[in-house]
Amino acid sequence: MINTIFDELYYLNKEMNRIFGGYNYSGDYWAKTNIYETNNGYVIVSKLPGVLKGDVNISIKDNTLKISGERKKETADKTYLLLNERFTGKFNRTFILNEKVDYNNIQAEMKNGLLMIKLAKSPESKPKKIDIN
Repeated sequence: MINTIFDELYYLNKEMNRIFGGYNYSGDYWAKTNIYETNNGYVIVSKLPGVLKGDVNISIKDNTLKISGERKKETADKTYLLLNERFTGKFNRTFILNEKVDYNNIQAEMKNGLLMIKLAKSPESKPKKIDIN
């Protein structure tokens, strides 16, 4: 992944909020995501508990992957919420990928609160062996 000054500032801000107890669940901090790189592509796994598949949008443009959506409030009739620690509302995450991906070979699956996106690297981004004459 590409590290820029903005990435470093984001992680510094996140860590400062964690240390000083000012962590505020907002759409920028949620959904927690892991990104794995393989020889053939990327695997992105986001935790989206309580989010329906139809409430998630995934798009990619210029090697920038965007995951957005909304977790809606769930309250039954004639109930009163006494404590709310779960984030509800809209979320938006954007990730810049190191190498070009094959836009025609992207798969997404949502199961048990986990969103898994598999992106194949473009053939031109894979290493090519050069023979010596």
